[in-house]
Amino acid sequence: MAEWMTAPVRAERVPSDDESRPADLFLVAAAAIGAKRTEHGWLGEPRGRHERLGEGQQYLRRFDGGAVCWSSRTGAHEVHGPVAECWEAHGAETSILGFPITDSAPVAWPDGSTRPGGHAHFEGGSIYWSPEHGARVVRGMVRDIWALLGWERGALGLPVGDTELGDEGVLSARFEHGRIAWSSADGPLVEISGSEASAHRAGASDATSALDPASERLLGRLTPGFAPQD
Repeated sequence: MAEWMTAPVRAERVPSDDESRPADLFLVAAAAIGAKRTEHGWLGEPRGRHERLGEGQQYLRRFDGGAVCWSSRTGAHEVHGPVAECWEAHGAETSILGFPITDSAPVAWPDGSTRPGGHAHFEGGSIYWSPEHGARVVRGMVRDIWALLGWERGALGLPVGDTELGDEGVLSARFEHGRIAWSSADGPLVEISGSEASAHRAGASDATSALDPASERLLGRLTPGFAPQD
């Protein structure tokens, strides 16, 4: 009898359709990164091969004009210029920011016209860059409140400092026209600077503000336990 007929049978587990094997994920990542590079031709030529990031199936490829990152959670997104430099300085995908969830995009003046600068959103926050203020990280509830108030087109303008965690768990950041602070104990505090300098804390009935009525109503909803989502 042939040897192969008498050899013991080894049962091997076959991956199910919804499981991702390493080779499959690399092919998916390489295709997505290539498509993103085609979408943004200004990225230019590749500077090297695909780089595997960390222990998981996550990849990055560098080009003359920037880099494209891919993960199964976020898909493929490009980062470039000062935003990319800031992201890498903070630890890139290993930092609290994680992977990019959008491509880089311009910033705007309140009237919607483009102003010098750029930004990108990440899993754990956002980076906004301008020639005047450099690249700044906005994250946590400060970022959520700023988003509710209209991002850089709102009354506060662009960030001029990174979001910082201070004493007693107060998260805060400074902007061109004021400041946002948040703590689980007191909720949000939004300060508007300038000729109409004022402060508005959730639940404060005597605060006057430079914010428009819609923003006032939004702040009124921000109790200490409220946590808006993206």
